[in-house]
Amino acid sequence: MVDQVFALMGWIVAFGTILGGVCAGVARIISRDSIKYDMIFLWDNRYTLEELELKTR
Repeated sequence: MVDQVFALMGWIVAFGTILGGVCAGVARIISRDSIKYDMIFLWDNRYTLEELELKTR
């Protein structure tokens, strides 16, 4: 019984780690892509990132 509990805890931790990594990756991709989208489509490259005070990282 104790072995099963530890095995379940291990799976939960592994799943949480993978899920957290995927969420962090998606959030990073979305934030980078949104800055590029703003610069290209909305502002038509009229301003620099420094003028708009946007961070690229």
